[in-house]
Amino acid sequence: MCLWKKKPDKLTQECWNIDYSFILWLHEHLTKYVEDAGKVVDLEYHKIDYKGNTYTQLEIINKILEITTKLKDEDAYYWNEDTGKQVNEMLDLFKTAYFYLWW
Repeated sequence: MCLWKKKPDKLTQECWNIDYSFILWLHEHLTKYVEDAGKVVDLEYHKIDYKGNTYTQLEIINKILEITTKLKDEDAYYWNEDTGKQVNEMLDLFKTAYFYLWW
């Protein structure tokens, strides 16, 4: 079988556009995390300082979900400066909540 005729696997497809795949992955997984983890732990317990304000873990996750909702609907191939700012905001928010994303 010729390699160029072989159908790419899911991982190969995701790696082809890993930046956009991460946005989709993060959105899907944080949505599920809020749904499931919220039944086990208090997502408003941890307080996170971000840009001079204090947010709960849930508020940070919801901010990330707002951004990923917007980004996943945009054309992944023609991003502009505004989209770049949104991605940076998403990643900055993700970094603040990273160590709390367990249950």
